[in-house]
Order: sequence, then C-alpha cells, then structure tokens
Amino acid sequence: MDGIVAILGILFIIFMFSVFILVIRNAIDGSNTSKKLDVLVAEIRELRNDIKNNKHIIDKRA
Repeated sequence: MDGIVAILGILFIIFMFSVFILVIRNAIDGSNTSKKLDVLVAEIRELRNDIKNNKHIIDKRA
C-alpha cells in the first residue's frame, strides 16, 4: 500500500510541475516581451552594421 501512495505522490508532483511550467510558458508567450526583444535585437544588429559601414555616425563632441 505504501508503494502505491509513493507512486501516486510522485505522479502528482510531476503533474503539478508540468502544469506550473505550462502556466509560466503561456504567460511569457502571452506578453509581448519576446516580440519586443526580437525587435530590439534586430535594431541593435542594424546599428552595429551602420557603425561598421560608416564610422562618422558618432559625434566626438558629445
């Protein structure tokens, strides 16, 4: 009887952990944070390319 309770306990913990992961993943996907981060990374890459191609972008007086 103790073995069955232990197995059910382990299965319950695995199930709750899976639900917890799904809730957090859905919250991250639901927010627009990942989309905004992709836009930010694309802008940074574009700025790096501009700086490589044109060294006169940065004003030394500032």
